[in-house]
Amino acid sequence: MSKKSARQKPSQPRSGTPKGGRQSAAAKAAALRAQQEQQERRRRMYVVGGVAALLAIIVLGGYLLQSLGDTSGEEATPPAGVTDGYGVVVGEASAPTTVQVYEDFLCPVCGVFEEATAEQLAEAVDAGRIRVDYRMVAFLDGQSSDDYSTRAANAAAVVLDAAGPEVFREFHDALFAEQPAEGGAGLSDDRLVELAVEAGAEEDAVRPGIEDRAFEQWTRNATDAMSQAGVRGTPTVFVDGEQVEGESLQAIVDATLAVAAGE
Repeated sequence: MSKKSARQKPSQPRSGTPKGGRQSAAAKAAALRAQQEQQERRRRMYVVGGVAALLAIIVLGGYLLQSLGDTSGEEATPPAGVTDGYGVVVGEASAPTTVQVYEDFLCPVCGVFEEATAEQLAEAVDAGRIRVDYRMVAFLDGQSSDDYSTRAANAAAVVLDAAGPEVFREFHDALFAEQPAEGGAGLSDDRLVELAVEAGAEEDAVRPGIEDRAFEQWTRNATDAMSQAGVRGTPTVFVDGEQVEGESLQAIVDATLAVAAGE
């Protein structure tokens, strides 16, 4: 074979040529897309699972509330300003609509409900369209290391007793604004006192009752009254005595906002 023919012999493709690089890049891109799709499916599974778990906690909480039995054997003096034994009414008596809300200050779903509705409810109260009847209960003490549900409800009762419903409303909103997570310690008694003072109460008027849990038994009785009324979880909302029904929290929020808007 001549040198000329040898020089003219076509060379074989080598690995690392542009064609091979394009194939490798395409394979890597496909693998990356598959990985991202798998991660997205896993994320959706976690979200759905988390919602289901939260709903299970709510249902279980309601079940446990029903299973606690009656612990209200002891009578308790209610705080000044309550109506119907356990209601804390904010707003004018002449308001045409009453929105009744059962809440536990540690309940995370109550926190979501408050974040979504508090501003509109307050505006409707101030405009005289509605009045809000708060029912404070405490059945999530087992979800904190220091009986926070009871301590917070007791503190709210102390504030109501010492400073009236308007200061109570400010304190109520502050408790949800600083709502602790379940599973640990709640706000300290000192912090509860600070929030009460920031809401408009006098420290000397609220500190003893907060630290000594002056309305602890009343709080227990209020929780029993909720159970006996057939309310199985929080938040539960009634409008003029009729429970707001919904398959989701969003449906309940939407219905509550419609009432606040006067619709």
